[in-house]
Amino acid sequence: MIGEMLVELKEDYIVSVDVKLERAYVAGAGDSYAAALAIEGKSRGRFKALDPYDGLEADLDLPLVIVSVSGRTRANIELARRHKGRVKIYVITADEESPLARLGDVVIKIPYKPRRIPGVRSFLMCLSALYSIAGEEIDSERDRPIIMPREPIFIGRRENYGIAYYAALKIFEIFGERAHYERLEQFFHAPVFGSRGRDLVILSSSDPREEFEAGFARVYRSRCKGAFCNAIWVIESIVNRMISEGWDKAYYLEDEEILRFSSNMIYP
Repeated sequence: MIGEMLVELKEDYIVSVDVKLERAYVAGAGDSYAAALAIEGKSRGRFKALDPYDGLEADLDLPLVIVSVSGRTRANIELARRHKGRVKIYVITADEESPLARLGDVVIKIPYKPRRIPGVRSFLMCLSALYSIAGEEIDSERDRPIIMPREPIFIGRRENYGIAYYAALKIFEIFGERAHYERLEQFFHAPVFGSRGRDLVILSSSDPREEFEAGFARVYRSRCKGAFCNAIWVIESIVNRMISEGWDKAYYLEDEEILRFSSNMIYP
C-alpha cells in the first residue's frame, strides 16, 4: 500500500484539456467532490461545486461537469440522466465505456488505471483536468511533510478548503479515524470550541490569518500556497505516519461490513 501510494505521487498527473469553459457546475462524490470544491475556490466561484444527489432537484443554468473516475456511481448517473438535453454535460472519467460516459455530450478521459488504494494520482489528475478546463494555473511548489497527527482538524481557505475535505477523506479511508475539515473563517466561530487539546492542520494559502498560534491546541501548517502542493503534502504526511506506525494497509478494505454498506449505497 505505502509503495503504491509513493509511486503514484511520482507519476505524472498533469491532464491538459482542449475544452475551455468560463463558468460551470462541477459535480462529483468523495474525492471528486473535493476536486469540485477546490476548483470552486480557485476560480472564485466561476465554477460551482454541486453535490450530485442535491443536483437532482436543481434547475441548472450552466454547463455541467461531472467528475467520476469509475463512471459507475448511482448519483452521478442519475444526475446526468436528469439534466440530459437541458444543459451540456461534460464527463471526466477513466472509463470511456462507463454508464456515465455514455450519457455525456463530451467525455474527457483521464489516463488512469484504477488501483485498490485510496485515491492519490486519480484525484490529482481529475483536479488537473478541472484546472485546465477553467484556465487556471497549477501550482508546482513543494513543502517538507510532517508525520500526520491523529484525528486532525484540517483548515483551508479557497481552493485549499477542497483539500481539507480531501485530507479528511484520506484519514477516514486509511486509518478509519475521525477527522474534521473547516474553512478558515468558519473555524474561528463555533468549531474552535471543540479544538482544545486537538491537532490543527492548516493547509496554507499564505493568508496572514493562517499564522495564528493557539495555546489550547497543537498547530501544524504547510508552507504551500496552492491545492496541488497541499494535496501532495497531505499524502506524504499520511505516508510518513503509516511508516512510523507500520500501518501498510487501508482501513476501508479491512472493514468488510462498512465496505459492503458503502458499495450498496453508491453503486447501482
